[in-house]
Amino acid sequence: MVAEILFLLSCGALGIFLGAQITEAVLFVPYWKTLSADEFFKFYKKYGKQIHRFFAPLTILATFLPLTIVSYSFIYQLDNQILFALMGISTVAFFSTYFLYFKKANRSFTERSLSNEALPHELLRWGNWHWGRVCFEFIAFVCSLFLLV
Repeated sequence: MVAEILFLLSCGALGIFLGAQITEAVLFVPYWKTLSADEFFKFYKKYGKQIHRFFAPLTILATFLPLTIVSYSFIYQLDNQILFALMGISTVAFFSTYFLYFKKANRSFTERSLSNEALPHELLRWGNWHWGRVCFEFIAFVCSLFLLV
């Protein structure tokens, strides 16, 4: 019973997070790229904290719940250990991107420590990192679906 609940919660959290991240990639980033540097920095100053407050709890849940079920699977030696391992590795990979790139990049937007000329390149880089993150989230989500079934 515990495993089934953890599976459902994990799968749901990963699905919601993946959907939110894809939305960010196809709506926010293209919109940001249309703005002038001054407009972007003004937008980010106004909404950056709200974006963070929205995504932070989703990120934590989409990391904590899958890693909990992965740990549970190893402790109780559930079947499909390869899928559990892949889900765990993908989860750690998408979570680590925050510390490897996004924390510093987002701070540079907030503090406006980038020049206007450097911003378009950084937004392109941000988008590429984001799509990489989405790929890891997708792998974790697909694993969770297979494990749920």
